[in-house]
Amino acid sequence: MDESCEATVLDSSDPCWSSIVVPRSCESATFNLGTTRFKLCTKVGFMWSYPLHNLTVTIETPFTQKRQPYAINIDNSLIKDYSIRIYRIIDGHETEVKSMDDVIVQDSDSNYQIILKFQGPSTIYYYGFPFNYNVTEL
Repeated sequence: MDESCEATVLDSSDPCWSSIVVPRSCESATFNLGTTRFKLCTKVGFMWSYPLHNLTVTIETPFTQKRQPYAINIDNSLIKDYSIRIYRIIDGHETEVKSMDDVIVQDSDSNYQIILKFQGPSTIYYYGFPFNYNVTEL
């Protein structure tokens, strides 16, 4: 098993939506939206294909470059029935994000980022995990 690796963004005709893949041998993957076209989008969607183990996502938006606070509104209606846990990471501390509401709001941190960790199953259980959000200025 590889300890860590980077998620790969697949080609898509929509600049703000795509599938991402992680090698099955990877225990802990990272996905930094600040190094992708997603950082320019205010409405983002991605499908984590065959989710396994851990995926840590660093969200950056057009407001990150301007050093302006913002929030993301996560579409929880698509994901609340999945057995994938979501954690918010601030200053290295993980806090589980649990809600049965249709929308989960998360504010940017002092670095104008939002870091989320998705904890998937240890064996393939899902074809994909949809994650969609829109960005609002605070």
